Amino acid sequence: MIIRLIWWSLKIISICIIVAFIANQEGNSQIVWVGWKMEIPTSILFGSFLLLIIIILWLHNLWKLIINLPTNISKLVKENRQKTGYNALAYGLAASSAGDIESTQKYAAQAQRLLDNKDLTEMLSAHAAHLSGDKNAAFKYFNNLANRSSTKFHGQLGLMRLAIENNDHDEALIRARAANSIQPRNPKLNSLLVMMEAKKENFEEAIEVLQKGRRIGSIEEEKAQNLAAALHTKIGMKKLEENQLSEAEKSFALALREKTDFIPAVISLSKIFIGKDNQRKALSLLSKVWKIKPHPEIAQTLKLIWKNERASVNIANLINLTEDNANSQARLIIADEAISAGLKGEASDQLSKISTEQHNKTYHQLMSRLADQSNDKTKSNQELEKALEANPSQAWVCSSCGFSYDFWSIKCSNCDNIGSIEWS
Repeated sequence: MIIRLIWWSLKIISICIIVAFIANQEGNSQIVWVGWKMEIPTSILFGSFLLLIIIILWLHNLWKLIINLPTNISKLVKENRQKTGYNALAYGLAASSAGDIESTQKYAAQAQRLLDNKDLTEMLSAHAAHLSGDKNAAFKYFNNLANRSSTKFHGQLGLMRLAIENNDHDEALIRARAANSIQPRNPKLNSLLVMMEAKKENFEEAIEVLQKGRRIGSIEEEKAQNLAAALHTKIGMKKLEENQLSEAEKSFALALREKTDFIPAVISLSKIFIGKDNQRKALSLLSKVWKIKPHPEIAQTLKLIWKNERASVNIANLINLTEDNANSQARLIIADEAISAGLKGEASDQLSKISTEQHNKTYHQLMSRLADQSNDKTKSNQELEKALEANPSQAWVCSSCGFSYDFWSIKCSNCDNIGSIEWS
């Protein structure tokens, strides 16, 4: 505002100076033309010339205004049309986010009618069709977007979601791979693709995508380690089925590099060592994991190494491996072995070392079995009643949905999550 005021002030001052200059001009000027002679004051002549120039410039601008009037009107209409179109696009996107189907469809149609930008209008129309459940229209719009370089990524994503909704997981995977090739550093898509590859049992491809995801930070490192351990273990098991022992061994070793106490890999790798008559390596691996995360299968595999027919010797060996401050699970496993062998004293000793806050369902079930061996039916029944209200025993549990299993699996059948089943 101040700049404009200064500019107009300078204009007025300039005009005043020019007028004063002209008015102060003295003398007359003579014009001789084809026998005609005219004498006029110089100031009036100079002023007339200046006025004539101003009139000519004004007429020129007026002519330009008249000539350009249709173009300017057309441009103004186009600008208003574009402004209205972009407003409709913005309102449509807001309605789409809010789940307002009718408004989304209305604004999508309005934006498509007013705007020449097919990328944006078809994207909104695709979302509107998707929201309304018109999958054929949504497919058409997303397919158009997928065929244009500027919107190829979003088009492939839309087609992927449609395929998932139609339970066409093969098509969804193809679209996810296509989208990932366009934007390989997209974190959310990368995480999704790992799961999709694993669900189709493309474990090696899943590992490859996972490693890319780790480099770009799309997956938390702890989650990535759990997932990588599960994938490598599953690859190893597949190699075992194909009798490729050396490849299986490599896969299990990679799994343990990710997670040193991953029990399925520990058991499988130790059995490969035993098969190769390398009991020393198997014992070293199993002993180390037993101290960190005791599991019944570790105890059973250790018995394959010790090869003792006498249960008391195996139990003594397990006790030697177990530290004084060991996890209660180790005590429960040893007590179970002792009860099965009829060693009531050893079983009672192991159970007595478990603190009250660690008493779970398995503890009370073992106490009931111990009471049965002593023919104490009253105590046995009391312990079984306590077991009903006690904390759950350790099991393979999905960290995502809490569903429990007797055996490890790479996929939770309840929530369809990958690599989420853990021993806890």
